[in-house]
Amino acid sequence: MPGDPLFRQDDDHYIPTDRARGPWTFDSLHGSPVAALIAHCVELRMLESVSASTDAGELRIARQTIDLFRRVPYGPLSVDVEQIREGRRVAVFQTRVSCDGKLLTQATSLCLRANERLGSVGADHAVEPPPPPDEATPNVVDRVGNRWVSYPGTLEMRHVVSPGGSQPPVVWIRNDARVVADSPLTPAVRAAGIADFVSPFANMQPGRSGYVNADITMHLHRQPVGEWHYLRVVSRGASDGVATAQAVLGDRLGAYGASSAASLINI
Repeated sequence: MPGDPLFRQDDDHYIPTDRARGPWTFDSLHGSPVAALIAHCVELRMLESVSASTDAGELRIARQTIDLFRRVPYGPLSVDVEQIREGRRVAVFQTRVSCDGKLLTQATSLCLRANERLGSVGADHAVEPPPPPDEATPNVVDRVGNRWVSYPGTLEMRHVVSPGGSQPPVVWIRNDARVVADSPLTPAVRAAGIADFVSPFANMQPGRSGYVNADITMHLHRQPVGEWHYLRVVSRGASDGVATAQAVLGDRLGAYGASSAASLINI
């Protein structure tokens, strides 16, 4: 199962595999495969509609915001990506994911041209990366939802600080999930498949029903590298059944971006 793709492509549809299932119900998808699918389709559309590399730099996803306003079922998905802005250094794409004609989720992807000649200006306030994954505690996801194959259970995770405790969690994740079998696992797609974990890691409580996030926002200031990425929760707040959380995303070199989510308590 590890290494298998999340979807198979059938003409204009993406058909989920078992690996894309979520832990909540057998017939719905986890948010991370949906986020990875959107990033994958945006990158394909980017190559079709604009020049990925020019004298101004290489076009990359710098922010992806996804509104998860309906459950995404285990069924054939249609993905429509519309370019709504193309400038010299900025491009914006809007993505709609549907099943049987019903709109399930939509996303906005802000793409910026990065040029290594421009370097970095100003102070960097990122924290140091955590101890490497080979020094962290291996984890086997243990949830009711894992009565079936689901996305969290097919990823390799190692805890520096475990979720559900009094300290903000820090978890290394190795994501090998290609969107479709013949597609490369690009840095942005790999990060998108991890960013959604800000909500479950931040909101996990033993003996409680937990929260279901209604959005995923990912920021990337550089290209992630390598297979192992970490997610470090840096803040979480909750009131009246609504929670928000923010996390740093990084690899062995340090932080490469951030993710955040707004969530509703699961009742």
